[in-house]
Amino acid sequence: MGWSLCSFKSIEAMEGVLTGGPWFVNEHIIDMEHWTPAFSSSSVKGLTSPIWIRMPHLPLQCWDENNIARIASRAGTPLMLGGNMLHWGRREFARACVRIKHDQQLPVGVWVESMGGRFFQKLEYERI
Repeated sequence: MGWSLCSFKSIEAMEGVLTGGPWFVNEHIIDMEHWTPAFSSSSVKGLTSPIWIRMPHLPLQCWDENNIARIASRAGTPLMLGGNMLHWGRREFARACVRIKHDQQLPVGVWVESMGGRFFQKLEYERI
């Protein structure tokens, strides 16, 4: 499963790593979580992962960081937005990295209330 266990010399160092991310290894975001005695390598209960989601055909009035993060938060906890997303030439889809729970079903889309009215925003998950 690719698990790694890290040990720290101080609580401050551990907290710095756990709260200082997101962390990248070979251009991939890695997930860091606090170990608990209930952890089982054969179960996904309580585990989360950072996943990139796409929002294709996002209405123009929603193309700003606040709205994209708000919509992404319906799928998980937003961690970061795609780097080229807010450039005019790259508007095929909005992109955000969110922390999702492994033991919950991924939504295929979300309902959004906007200035232009209510609409259903389709979500696409990268590498799933």
